[in-house]
Amino acid sequence: MPEGRRYLVKEMFGPTLQGEGAHAGRPCVFLRFAACNLECTFCDTDFSVEGSRRYAADEIVQRLLELDSNASRMVVVTGGEPTLQWDAPLADAVKAAGFRIHMESNGTRVPGGHVDWLTVSPKPRFHTGSLALANDLRVSEVKVIIDGTVDEVTLDRYAARYACDHYFAQPCMDDRYEEHLAKTIALVQARPRWRLSVQLHKILGVP
Repeated sequence: MPEGRRYLVKEMFGPTLQGEGAHAGRPCVFLRFAACNLECTFCDTDFSVEGSRRYAADEIVQRLLELDSNASRMVVVTGGEPTLQWDAPLADAVKAAGFRIHMESNGTRVPGGHVDWLTVSPKPRFHTGSLALANDLRVSEVKVIIDGTVDEVTLDRYAARYACDHYFAQPCMDDRYEEHLAKTIALVQARPRWRLSVQLHKILGVP
């Protein structure tokens, strides 16, 4: 196993189910990194540095194997923004343990190590300074969070930017959820290449 770097991890948990996108309902485990380069007002995830812990790559792999009691060998790598820490030594270690690596990213950085399935959820309205969406991403699916700022033109722009087989529109689960849900349904009806995604794990009450 690689030694040296220690990664700031907010939590690892499972077994659970992937709740969103093309792999919704699949058994998996989660690796959630601390820290993010965006401050999205609707974010519902605790990725703060407070309460996080540093792990070596071999410790991460050992914990993921312990959590993966049903041997799904699928890990969802998320955050925060996982590309801030994800690198080749950790990716190689996780891959060598037999895991299929699914990553959920805001699309501002190219992953520094192997990823089998990359979900990009762009949120440029929360970019600051020189931050921009990265080029040359090998995207597996696009997931756009639908709030009052997203319209058909927004979806068209992402479809033109990212060549992939899966495009998802997902209503923002804030205090205006019903409004966002109605808008999302209208958008996917107007743009049929896009599909509705919901946060299945919240509906089912799983971690």
